[in-house]
Amino acid sequence: MSKRHRTFVAGFACCKCGSMKSVEAAHVRIGSGAGMGQKPDDWRTVSLCSACHRGPRADAQHAMGERSFWAGIDYERLIAEFTQASPVKSEILTVQAERALGIAA
Repeated sequence: MSKRHRTFVAGFACCKCGSMKSVEAAHVRIGSGAGMGQKPDDWRTVSLCSACHRGPRADAQHAMGERSFWAGIDYERLIAEFTQASPVKSEILTVQAERALGIAA
């Protein structure tokens, strides 16, 4: 897990509403391979304000479910952009390459 990457991601505006208030690094579970009760890798995060991430709004990521929340938004592009700009980009790319080759990270 990479606290440094999460901190980097949380320094940007919310990807959903554009707010800069209480921005968090929100994990995207879709496509992560993480099972129930498992947290996806930290590099699979995007910036969301706390209202869009956890609520109390009914249209928050955790309230409505990820597929509905991300409908119409290219979250994979957002993840890739954060990865490319990350201060730990080389570490992330190494883990991704190892996983693609089936090497335990």
